[in-house]
Amino acid sequence: MNKTTILTGFVIAGCIATLIVSYLVYDSRIEAVSSETTNAPEKATKQQGTSSSDKEKPTKEDSEEEKEVESLSEQQIASLTANMDDVSSEVVTSRLQDGEKIQLLVIGSSSIEQGSPGYGELLTTNLTEAYGDWVETTTLSYNKTTASLVDDLDGVLIDWSQDYDVVLLEGMNLSNNGEVVVEDAIGHIETINKKMKQSIKDAVLVVHPSQPLASAIHYPTEVDSFKSYLTSRGFTYIDHWSEWPVGNKDDMNTYLTEDSTPNDKGAALWASALSTFFTGK
Repeated sequence: MNKTTILTGFVIAGCIATLIVSYLVYDSRIEAVSSETTNAPEKATKQQGTSSSDKEKPTKEDSEEEKEVESLSEQQIASLTANMDDVSSEVVTSRLQDGEKIQLLVIGSSSIEQGSPGYGELLTTNLTEAYGDWVETTTLSYNKTTASLVDDLDGVLIDWSQDYDVVLLEGMNLSNNGEVVVEDAIGHIETINKKMKQSIKDAVLVVHPSQPLASAIHYPTEVDSFKSYLTSRGFTYIDHWSEWPVGNKDDMNTYLTEDSTPNDKGAALWASALSTFFTGK
């Protein structure tokens, strides 16, 4: 056998070996790629499934936030309405038993904002603490007479579409003093009551007087007449004057500013008397 034949045999053998090795490497890579391709969707699907499960499953905190506000118990309602008259108690009780919020409109003179805070804000805070989310309070300051109030009932002053269940009205006695006689003021209150009931037939109007003064002659008499006329016509009346040191000038001055408006102490006293009626405390 000559050298050429031997060399040719080695070359052929080398080529065959190279082909075999190349084939094995190529086949190994194909299997690896196929394995990755097959496993990848399973991993993605598993991850996606876990994410979806975590998202759909509510946490304890989420459940508590989405939970509806629990209704007040019969005992709680009875306690809240303990100091109300029968008419007011019936309206408030029926709303709460039906799972409805109390819509309360508070209309006061500029005194509602006097003090830091005023009796309107203090009352709102006290009601929220007592009723929680079961009362929604709207306050309105109006510094005119009851005659003007009747003229301004509609339009931007009062939005009767809110369907107020209870309207707490300050009698505007100081604004009326010397301007509107008591008999006419009672007529204005009756007109306001009729307007309110056009929105909700069983809504209730609760009236209370403006603040007393340190020294006055005719004003207390007018307020007494105002109270007598209203109560004789069946209106609900909160007589917070019984909480003030009426008749004692020096003591009264501790509750009023130099302009005879409530100071912080006076606002707190006024709000407390109103809160007692509405919260039973």
